[in-house]
Amino acid sequence: MLKHLSMFLLGIVLCADLSAQNYSDNVTFVSEEGNLVTLEATASAQKKKDAEDLAVKSAFNALFHTGVDGLKTGAPMLTAVAKDYDYRFFNDKRYLNYLSGTPKTLHTQKVRGNTQATVRLSINLKGLKAELERNQLALSPGWSDAKAVKATAALNPTIVVVPNVTAETGYSFRSMRELVENKPVVRYAVDRVAEEFQKHGYKTRDFLAQLQNANNNAILRDGTATDDATMLVQQLPGDIVVTVDVVVETLYSGTSVAELNLKAVEKQTAGRLATKAFSSGEYHTKDHSRLADYAIKKISDDFFTQLSTSFDDMVRKGREVNMELNLAETIDGWDFDQDAPASGDFFKDALDEWLRNNAFGGVYDMSQSTDKFVAMTINVPLWNHEKNRSYTLSNFGSDFRKFLKAQLGDEYKPKITSMGQKIFVVIE
Repeated sequence: MLKHLSMFLLGIVLCADLSAQNYSDNVTFVSEEGNLVTLEATASAQKKKDAEDLAVKSAFNALFHTGVDGLKTGAPMLTAVAKDYDYRFFNDKRYLNYLSGTPKTLHTQKVRGNTQATVRLSINLKGLKAELERNQLALSPGWSDAKAVKATAALNPTIVVVPNVTAETGYSFRSMRELVENKPVVRYAVDRVAEEFQKHGYKTRDFLAQLQNANNNAILRDGTATDDATMLVQQLPGDIVVTVDVVVETLYSGTSVAELNLKAVEKQTAGRLATKAFSSGEYHTKDHSRLADYAIKKISDDFFTQLSTSFDDMVRKGREVNMELNLAETIDGWDFDQDAPASGDFFKDALDEWLRNNAFGGVYDMSQSTDKFVAMTINVPLWNHEKNRSYTLSNFGSDFRKFLKAQLGDEYKPKITSMGQKIFVVIE
């Protein structure tokens, strides 16, 4: 009995040691030829052999979860961490099946009592991708077949959770920071909601960390120049912005209740994706964080399903964007009802053709126009299947600027301003 117990405890210790493996992030790209990629990885351990093994594992871990600069735009192969799969892949040494040749140790050195080893290895990407697909793991868009990209599961949007600010508090990063610094229950709610998103497989970013790491302090003063909530959302570091509003109320019975309101919007257009309210219920307590926790625990899967469905619809249909094309008052002698100065094409016909070719699903409209004004709506894709990467409104604006330059030449300069689902273009 004691023997079996000892073996059981030893197994727990070994599993814990493995799960706590500290992989190195010192992995660099060397070359890519066909299905083979060559990487160099550096890791440290007490023994030389262990350091070499850890370097090899670190290379695979970087491919899976952090990405390698120079390979697929630095995107990781997987959209989410699957701890059970990672355990089997490394513990059963499956990674050895995808090595091409024997890893070469370039050099070793002693660092603080440990041996640091740098290893060069070549990996069969085709076989490794097949292994991941067999285990039904979602590949990142940059690694999957462009035609097989699936909405939220593949794009895996990054979530940034922030406190709700209003016109009264001011739409600024400074207002957000002051809220979480002065109201512990707000900071607690923001952190806990972010944890819930992580549990549901989303990547999250800490907006406070982004502010603290910012080199330009002007980002903290952006709200002093505008009260536009949409512009604030667009400057946050994520694909989807989730605002958290938590209100604690003391009732006549001496009990207290916390109301948690969540609103998720898509960053590029500030289009609403999901909205839900949750109540903690009534409790005899003055601990506001505990009340907030009760409300957060009631966040149902319905909210995440609503968010996922809305984002999937946006990926499938594209972002609907309104555009206005205006001619500056200073321009005399040319207008939109004439041939384009550079190409010689009738400008509105060329514009219609460009919209037709660039609208997602061919959905666009430019029926309202005069000789100095054109109003348009166009569906803009979230994903560039041709290049197998995300497509932002900035990318769209850049492509439209290239079209205008080809039509107008250097004589006329387009000024493009984006604000949420509206793009203003003035030809000067």
